Amino acid sequence: MKAGQQLVFGEQIGWFGPEIIKRPDCGQFLKDCIQLRWRLKEYFYAGQMARPPKLAGKIPKVTADWQWRGEWPITTSAVMTGAWQLPQQNKVILLFANVSDQGLTTDIKFNPKEYGLPNKTLKVTKITPSAPEVKSTIQAVDQPQIEFAPRTVFAWELTSVLDD
Repeated sequence: MKAGQQLVFGEQIGWFGPEIIKRPDCGQFLKDCIQLRWRLKEYFYAGQMARPPKLAGKIPKVTADWQWRGEWPITTSAVMTGAWQLPQQNKVILLFANVSDQGLTTDIKFNPKEYGLPNKTLKVTKITPSAPEVKSTIQAVDQPQIEFAPRTVFAWELTSVLDD
């Protein structure tokens, strides 16, 4: 949960013991967060934080012990979001981290104009920690539906498509 939040906030991923990598309940998720952050590094060192997209409907909450001193329970949304942009390149990424054990499908709400993407058609490139990128297009007025598998992270890179 902490690594997912650190990813979408653009923070350095860490502040936990190295033994966590070997834990079967969270080690792979941590590795995925680190790999995705590496793939998107330009957004974090050369870009700027933007307004995160909102998720429609009721999003479950999760609670975990962040173990700062004794017990330290933290409750957050099961799916965390973030956004980072490279204004000079007219590109933005929407980051998603499902930190729960349950899958979820919901619509996302965002306004492309807030990211400097005024065109009607947007190119969407789905970027995961290790899989090849998947490209598609959406209409800027759409509220696309996204499926979040349990304990997954991915990003959508959005760019404008020149309208005919």
